[in-house]
Amino acid sequence: MKIEREVIQLKPIKTLKHAQGGTVTLPSGLGSFELNALQFSYLEVLKNGVSIEGLVQFFLGQGWLVSFRELYSLIQFLVHERLITNQNIIDYFKKVNSDDSPLVFSSIDVMNGKQIKPDPATLPFFRSLEPHLANYLLQKAEVFSVPPNIRITHSGQSSRDLFVLLKGQASIYKVLSETRRQLVATLGSGALFGERGFLLNQPRNADVITSTASEILRVHHLPEYDNLIKSDKAQALQHRFWVMQALLSSPFFKDIPTDSLDALIFTGRLVQAPANQALFHEGQAGNTCYIVIQGSVVISQKGSAINVLNQGTCFGEISLLVSGGVRTATVTTQRDTVLLEIEQNAFYKMLAQNLILAKVIETLAASRLARDMKNS
Repeated sequence: MKIEREVIQLKPIKTLKHAQGGTVTLPSGLGSFELNALQFSYLEVLKNGVSIEGLVQFFLGQGWLVSFRELYSLIQFLVHERLITNQNIIDYFKKVNSDDSPLVFSSIDVMNGKQIKPDPATLPFFRSLEPHLANYLLQKAEVFSVPPNIRITHSGQSSRDLFVLLKGQASIYKVLSETRRQLVATLGSGALFGERGFLLNQPRNADVITSTASEILRVHHLPEYDNLIKSDKAQALQHRFWVMQALLSSPFFKDIPTDSLDALIFTGRLVQAPANQALFHEGQAGNTCYIVIQGSVVISQKGSAINVLNQGTCFGEISLLVSGGVRTATVTTQRDTVLLEIEQNAFYKMLAQNLILAKVIETLAASRLARDMKNS
């Protein structure tokens, strides 16, 4: 089970609320600690026996967005003070706080795979395609049984293959240097990774390493796929291609390992808008992000057009992580347009299933907001 879905088990503690937050008194006279207001409110909910995911859902139900950086700091504090007894969570934070990835014994490239014909309807991404197209892409797929601590993809590698984690768990590490890696996300059964190479022919930007014994489906990229992706006969592939393009060109999403973005894509819904329809107005409250799949939109400020965005572009990202934010421009469709709309609550529910990725995204957003304010 992912640690975000485990009910938090706490040792007996006493808490006392005050104006700046609250005091936590440890058992057996081991001292006390001060928490800020957000951390204290999160702890009060966790004391009732909920999971990290459940806590996020609770606050969303109250109309509040959780600060994942504050929540992460609280869980880290509880682990450090040995107030959490969940062994999976303790082990997880040991891994997070280590600069280096696990020892890598081998690579999937030197392991024997078994060629199969999987059912596309059971696989993420492929179930969104026409059956004949999915079967065509999967024609030479192989399944590997992979032990723990095996590196599946290498940062900087130019491989075009796509992978599906059928069973088990894997970790995504951002490579900081030749000797240091940082854990940024975990993948569970059903996760898809490797799209950056498969769709865009770009090098891997993270290492993916198995955390447990796993079964992994490897979808080999064939040369004819590149023309297929851009053809009218494969509209769903085109859409996926443009979504990945948009995410990688977005200042907000571009630094997130693309192997972590699959869940984000599936939180969105396709919206069809006719020409000259206003998607939102300058000064209006905003809580949605959009990716242009087909068509184009006009960006206007104070009644004057300042930009046109075409397919494969992303706008409105910051509104996902700002409570009560307002739009800085009016956006109107220039012609009939198809967009992927990502709504704030759905975005938070996705982040609630991966605490460390949520912390990374929130930190990136805060940095971008700070830069924007400095440059304005």
